[in-house]
Amino acid sequence: MPLDPEELRKMDIKDLYKKLEEYNAELLKYRAESRMGTLKNTSAIRNVRKDIARILTIISEKKRSKKNEKTT
Repeated sequence: MPLDPEELRKMDIKDLYKKLEEYNAELLKYRAESRMGTLKNTSAIRNVRKDIARILTIISEKKRSKKNEKTT
């Protein structure tokens, strides 16, 4: 099930980085399973990559909003 962007926006930026590490580790595991031929759900890699992109987008939004707060 994909991550909900609204739930991600409620999270702290440190928690987002922790979640990003988890998903990167999961992606590495799936890629290794794919290479060995033991991965049953081949769409898992694409789904994890999309979740990573969602997390990075939210992190970018949060950084941008902090930067705008400092300048105003």
